[in-house]
Amino acid sequence: MPIPTLLRRLLVMALLSSALVWVGSSPASAACSCTAAAIRSDTERLARIANQVFTGTVTASSAARRTDGVAGAVLTHDVSVELVYKGDLREEAVQVQTFRGADCDLGRLDNGTRYAFFVQSAEETLVANGCGGTQRSRPKLTVELETLFGPGEPPQSEAPAETADIQPVPGVEDPMTFTRAAAPGAAMVLVGLLGLVVVRRWARRG
Repeated sequence: MPIPTLLRRLLVMALLSSALVWVGSSPASAACSCTAAAIRSDTERLARIANQVFTGTVTASSAARRTDGVAGAVLTHDVSVELVYKGDLREEAVQVQTFRGADCDLGRLDNGTRYAFFVQSAEETLVANGCGGTQRSRPKLTVELETLFGPGEPPQSEAPAETADIQPVPGVEDPMTFTRAAAPGAAMVLVGLLGLVVVRRWARRG
């Protein structure tokens, strides 16, 4: 086999190999433009976009198969809410959904770990995506959130309706009802009428 032909074949194989490596690795890097560093440096924009921003600790999680045609799972995390910076959360415990399977999905969050959640509200579901800003809580992030929204507040549950609790006072009788108050007057009127009848009868006899 002539040497030029062999070199030519080796060159083609090398090009094909490098192309396969580039094609195989590029979707993962090109499809997801956000990185952990980019998210950390973009706190203000991501916080403005989010419907709710709060910190909390993941206490448990469960997984279910995705129904959007993408292989992977829908992960539901039980979160104990600590401080609310943006939004109207009132519950001390909420559920946050993340996804696993597609590029940029956030995946499973670690139980027992404190996160800063930047979530979108879909009806009654809180959803955190990989590029939405949700990340582990850290002191610098706390300072940034306080600068944007002020100090966070614990979730405030709706106050129950106030009810009057009337306690009887010893030695004080219940207020007199209208019937009891009017009874003596009615009796006097009745006596007066009877007296008029008697007087009229005596007058007729006389």
